[in-house]
Amino acid sequence: MFMKRLALLLVAALFVAGCGGGDGLKDISGTVSLKGKAVPKGMIWFDPAPDHPSKPVQGYAFIEDGKFDSKAKGRGVAKGPYLVRVEAYNGNSSSEFPYGRPLSNQSLESKLDISPDGNPLAISLK
Repeated sequence: MFMKRLALLLVAALFVAGCGGGDGLKDISGTVSLKGKAVPKGMIWFDPAPDHPSKPVQGYAFIEDGKFDSKAKGRGVAKGPYLVRVEAYNGNSSSEFPYGRPLSNQSLESKLDISPDGNPLAISLK
């Protein structure tokens, strides 16, 4: 009886372990510019659009000197439509503004159909 329980427990553990890696998220990297200049510091958010077929979780990455990479610090994305939001800062940190002052007082957002294929994404905001 003990062996049957142990075998059942092992099968259940293997089943649960096998279910974890299928989220379909892939790392994404690229550049972000605002009015033709690299964004010194900030965050980029990839919010799945309402019509995204697989309803993935939100992706994100930190922006440093105009570049971002979800592999370094963030979460990747799944293929499909996203609302891309950028929080852009001047990089001159202070106690009040750790990333510096905002470069825009409005939401910097665009809708993109993303295919995370390993090629860098170039995002240019006006």
